[in-house]
Amino acid sequence: MTVKLIDIFNDRYEPVGTEDKKTAHAQGLWHRTFSALAINPATQRVFLQKKAPGRYSFDRSDFADITVGGHYQAGENIADGVREVHEELGLPVAYADLHPIGLRQTAVTLAPDYVEREFQHWHLIPLNVALEDIPLADAEVSGLVDIALDDAIRLADGDTDTVPARYATRTDTGLEYSEATLTTADLIPNYLKLDQLYLRLFVAASRFCAGERTHLFW
Repeated sequence: MTVKLIDIFNDRYEPVGTEDKKTAHAQGLWHRTFSALAINPATQRVFLQKKAPGRYSFDRSDFADITVGGHYQAGENIADGVREVHEELGLPVAYADLHPIGLRQTAVTLAPDYVEREFQHWHLIPLNVALEDIPLADAEVSGLVDIALDDAIRLADGDTDTVPARYATRTDTGLEYSEATLTTADLIPNYLKLDQLYLRLFVAASRFCAGERTHLFW
C-alpha cells in the first residue's frame, strides 16, 4: 500500500512534522487542504462535484460536494494545490487563474476512525466552459452538477428546497448528461447548516462575478 505523507501542524498552523494521511485522519491531526468552487462568470453558473462510491472508510451519502478538494502532499506549497484541479476536472488551469478567498480552520468527526482537523485554503476557479467541456479526469469523481448561481444561493439560504440542475454522470461508456433537480437534501448537512459554507461560497462567487476582487470571508 502506498504511503501518502502530508504535512502536520499544531492548532496555530505551525508545522510539527509529517504523517501518513490515513493516520492523520485516524488520530485527528491538523493538516491543510486545497479547496475550490468552480464557477462560469459568463453564464453565472456553478459546478458541484459528485464523488464515486467507496472513496471513504465510512458510509457517506451521495452529496453534491464542493467542486475540487484534496490534501497537500508533504512539502507542497499553497500554489501546488492547483494539481487537484488538473487531477479531478482534467483541465489545464494555472494557479494564477484562481481567486483565493480565505483560510478556513475546521474540525469535525465523521467516523470513529476519520477525524477532519483541517486548514482549508479556499479558492474560486473561474471557468468559461460549459458542463460538456469538463472531461472529469479522476475516476474518484462520479459526476458534476451544474446550477445557476442565483438558484444556488436561494437553495443554500433556505428560500427554496429544490432548483433545476444539469448533471454530468460517469458511466461505463463515458459521460452522460441529463436535466433534473438539486435539493437541500443533496447537500452536505454540515456545509449547509453549521457555518453556512455553501452560502458563503455562493455569495463569494456572486460578488466575484460582479467584479469584486477582495478576500470575501473568514
